[in-house]
Amino acid sequence: MRVYNKNKNVYDAGNERLKFIFENFERIYLSFSGGKDSGVMLNLTIDYMRKNNIKNKLGIMILDNEANYDYSLEFMHRIIKQNLDILDVYWCCLPITLPCTVSSYAVEWQCWGERDKDRWIRPMSKEPYIVNFQNHKFDFFHEDMLYQEFWDKFGDWYGQGKRTACMIGIRTAESLNRFRAIMNQDKEILHGQMWTKKNTEIVYNCYPIYDWRTEDIWRANSRFEWDYNKLYDIFYKAGVPIKKMRVASPFMSESKSSLGMYRVIDPHIWAKLCARVQGANFTATYGKQLSYRSFKLPEGHTWKSFVKFLLATLPKEVSINFKMRFVQSIKYWARVGRGLPKNLIKELKENNIEFKLNGKTAHGSKLLDRVRIVKYPDHLDMLKCNNSQVASWKRFAVTILKNDHTCKYMGLSPTKEQALRQRQIMEKYKTIGIKGKKK
Repeated sequence: MRVYNKNKNVYDAGNERLKFIFENFERIYLSFSGGKDSGVMLNLTIDYMRKNNIKNKLGIMILDNEANYDYSLEFMHRIIKQNLDILDVYWCCLPITLPCTVSSYAVEWQCWGERDKDRWIRPMSKEPYIVNFQNHKFDFFHEDMLYQEFWDKFGDWYGQGKRTACMIGIRTAESLNRFRAIMNQDKEILHGQMWTKKNTEIVYNCYPIYDWRTEDIWRANSRFEWDYNKLYDIFYKAGVPIKKMRVASPFMSESKSSLGMYRVIDPHIWAKLCARVQGANFTATYGKQLSYRSFKLPEGHTWKSFVKFLLATLPKEVSINFKMRFVQSIKYWARVGRGLPKNLIKELKENNIEFKLNGKTAHGSKLLDRVRIVKYPDHLDMLKCNNSQVASWKRFAVTILKNDHTCKYMGLSPTKEQALRQRQIMEKYKTIGIKGKKK
């Protein structure tokens, strides 16, 4: 395991954080997806509880998105059944609204909806710990509830008014967004522990393995002979790079690039997957090709004019959504700006990109020069270094073409108003099929 200093490695650090959690929280539950990170988080916690003879059960919250690999389901059921004596399991197969980034029309989709029962990707499991629309005891739940809303309210419900820890097995090494979520200094922490973040009045999100690397995950599985999702063995045999192996909703931006793996690994559900959400087959076929530099500008257009053209082709509400987010980005870059590394600032200057410096901004432990963009560049393809940190009209166009309705590709997050609007869009356009679209 990776060593911090002469006396501590990431495994020991993880156990110290678990000690802190069990000593400072009255209610504790773990968010479990069946992926490698949440799997190690669960195994680490189970080992800690058994070694320390902890009698209180650990809550397990699973938000089942309906579109799971068979290997993931087998692993999750296996580890739960082996440890039911210390686990309090809430495997939620509920009609919850999830983000969708594979369609221009379906900005969201609902898993386990009663009206779609004949189109479910797989039958609902029948184990006693399965929570569904008929047997749930959540006084806060309503059909079509948004994913994030359910997440927040479940924590409050489970906490019963007591200080509660929601343990999440995500790591800063996975992505910039995860780094921001964990290292966000604007959120309240508990007793000086940066890996804790207050989420609601009583619930703290806790990240005990936030500083583990992918190599640490697999070393732990091997060294301690922990059970894990055998799907990763299949990914490895298929040539998927270790750091790109993802287990998540296939229609989310983080995992849609590997959507086509369903066709190979679980072909019996592939057709149901395509029928469930329009655009799945297209994204599985072409998703890997849709990288920033692969997009080519149509003849006779600038990227700015192409953005306007794309906006004019979209349904009105979808177009308005993108316009509002783009205006938000333009105003932010013009008035506030973003901290950029010196080499990127140098390249902007060399390529005559108009900008102004606006003081310094903290980025982790570093202070960066904050850059305001005076005039939005059409594109930044000429830059040699990574240009993903700077907005451009091309980035707007790519955001639309990726069906990124929340504009996560641009570093933005959805607002509550936008989330509500997305639900309205989905309801209005859910009956529109591919047949009616002109090619």
